[in-house]
Amino acid sequence: MRVLFATWAGGGHYAPLVPLGWALRAAGHDVLVASHPSYAATIAGSGLAALPAGQDIDMFALLGAKRRGEEWRMWRPEGADAGPVPNRRGYDGMKDTAEQVAHVLADDVVAFARYWRPDLVVFEPTSFVGPLVARLLGVPAVRHLWTADFTAPLNLVEERLLGPLFARFGLDEIGVLGELTLDPCPPRLEVADDLPRQPIRYVPYNGPAVLPGWLREPPARRRVCVTWGTSLTGVGGSDRMSHVPGVVRALAGFDVEVVVAVLESQRELFTEMPANVRSVGPVPLHLLLPTCDAIIHQGGGGTLMTALVCGVPQLVVPSIPDQIFNARQLAATGAGRYLPGGEAVTEAAVAEHAGGVLDDAACRDAARQLQAEALAMPAPADVVGVLEQLARATALSGTSAAR
Repeated sequence: MRVLFATWAGGGHYAPLVPLGWALRAAGHDVLVASHPSYAATIAGSGLAALPAGQDIDMFALLGAKRRGEEWRMWRPEGADAGPVPNRRGYDGMKDTAEQVAHVLADDVVAFARYWRPDLVVFEPTSFVGPLVARLLGVPAVRHLWTADFTAPLNLVEERLLGPLFARFGLDEIGVLGELTLDPCPPRLEVADDLPRQPIRYVPYNGPAVLPGWLREPPARRRVCVTWGTSLTGVGGSDRMSHVPGVVRALAGFDVEVVVAVLESQRELFTEMPANVRSVGPVPLHLLLPTCDAIIHQGGGGTLMTALVCGVPQLVVPSIPDQIFNARQLAATGAGRYLPGGEAVTEAAVAEHAGGVLDDAACRDAARQLQAEALAMPAPADVVGVLEQLARATALSGTSAAR
């Protein structure tokens, strides 16, 4: 079986797909991952083969420009206004960016797919070129979520959002949600609706990793991780991280060891840190979190899900809509708290809620229960058979004619 993956050029979008790609390869299937040329080395470094396509653009810079109402379009439908676009924050900005990215990738990916003839397309929720290719070739499109399904409502705006893309390829619709959704969320975290969903265990992947020497021994006291993901800086510049040093300072009065897991480019923000800060810099979360008693983070899907499968209570301080959605879903399970306010949050409020997460036995128990539910879900290797059956059934039915 040939499987084409489609993804934005961003770790939070691509990393959750990697374990399924490994499982398909281990089962003997061919896998190619379509994304922008700048992301080819990252894809290859994950052990999968890359298909560079379209222009080499910074996805998160585009999204940030869209939020600020700046000119950013890499492609326009004929006759579209070439001037600045309106400020489009949150969900609207994400939808518009995803639509433009699909246009940038479409010609190259469609042309290659017509030659390669994949049997199945797997796509992350904002990579609309995936279901486009699947509809044109008459093969199944499988949507692979990162976390709770923030993007499910996209099917309600498909025609308005993607009409020009449909027209370019002679389609009336593409089905932005695919035929099947692979959902890594345990039942208490997932969105309840009538979409066809296949559970799949979340397997953390943070890129190539080396275990730091200081993680070879258990910590001498309770350990708290503070991390703010990899995307916010690109979306909003350093302003999106300006409040995070205050989050770390809020932990100064706790008898804990604090590990600040941030990118090298973010390290310069963390000066004059409290004496209980052990480390500031990159640390693979899936190696760090099993040693932690709590985590404080921005609510990104990869961070939330990695903490979940490690059984760590979470305090989420979100600032953009998908993070707020994730935070609310998590808080409803009892396995964490969230603190509304984003950049306006105070150190006192962080300290109060961090103490609750650290000392609340019910929160710890809920986090462990959620971990057990997550680990009981089918592993990616167990889902390969489901995808094989889906591809076979579609090929045998002959109901979807390739275009």
